[in-house]
Amino acid sequence: MRYQESAVESAELLRLILPRIAKHGGAYVPTTYALWYEYLAGVNPKLTAAVDQRLQDPAQLTQPEIEGFYAKYIDTREAGTLEAYQAGLSELMRRMGEIAASSGAGAAEFAQTLAQCEQELGGISDSAGVNRVIQSLVSSTNAVRQSTETLHKEVMATRDEMQQLRGQMGALQNLAQTDPLTRLRNRRGFEQAAAEYVQGSEADLGGCTVMIADIDHFKRVNDRYGHLVGDQVIKALAQVLQHNVKGRDIAARWGGEEFIVFLPETPAEGAVRLAEQLRLAFSKTRIKRGGKQEVSDPVTVSIGVAQIAPGQALEAAVDRADGALYQAKNDGRNCVRVAPSENTVAAEAPGPGAEPVAATG
Repeated sequence: MRYQESAVESAELLRLILPRIAKHGGAYVPTTYALWYEYLAGVNPKLTAAVDQRLQDPAQLTQPEIEGFYAKYIDTREAGTLEAYQAGLSELMRRMGEIAASSGAGAAEFAQTLAQCEQELGGISDSAGVNRVIQSLVSSTNAVRQSTETLHKEVMATRDEMQQLRGQMGALQNLAQTDPLTRLRNRRGFEQAAAEYVQGSEADLGGCTVMIADIDHFKRVNDRYGHLVGDQVIKALAQVLQHNVKGRDIAARWGGEEFIVFLPETPAEGAVRLAEQLRLAFSKTRIKRGGKQEVSDPVTVSIGVAQIAPGQALEAAVDRADGALYQAKNDGRNCVRVAPSENTVAAEAPGPGAEPVAATG
């Protein structure tokens, strides 16, 4: 959405937004800011109505509730706009059909005129009769020519409009499936890409692997260094994924500080090697704090891996990978854990120096 508020109006909205965030206990993150911005600016009536109804309850809004409002009333608008573009394209196709039908009618009339003229020529005995036939042919030919020229112009104009719509639809679809912070796919983009793979695959997903990565102690990073540094940490892990996840493999931001990777036709052993590669690369990341040039503490990531069993749905494998991630957190973080398959014990790929700690994240 392109906001129309001036700089002065935006500054006033900011003054009103900050107390709202403080009052309701939300995090100072872009989703929370966007929610209160649109609520106070009055640019999103459905969001305003939903929040007003929720605020009748005196209990504080929770961050998950805020994220839910954002996902339902802000993040999904691109999909609605996409539907509008699709409707516009359907209307263009309908118009093209009418133009083609009109052209067909004109051609049929011309053919009928030719048949009549041919019939008349057989009974003509003077030049006046010939002139009448010629005049009829000229008139009919001119009408067809004008109809053809009009048809050509309409077709060209409609084609240009269709190409413009197609470009807008492509850009919008890409925007709706891209995480704005990391430029990776978002959850919607991941699900779409995975669905396309499943539809194009003759076999089931057996032998494919899914992994989930979660930044360790991310709340501690936000609390100590602020959310801007937290965003830099998230972007750093996204860059590690972009540099290491190649080909048909699909990487996406799953939500918050959590990322997901789908590895087609990759067994658990290969996925564990890649997970270790990602873990080691990210452990070397150092984040600078703005102009102060201060470097944050080292950041690490925990990763859960699950190989998809024959006939198993991707969603079930994601749940198993999430369970393996939970095990990695319990085992001290900064490590990789593999979800056990049936009648097997979970394989482990511990990271060096991983120490059990009590904090979450």
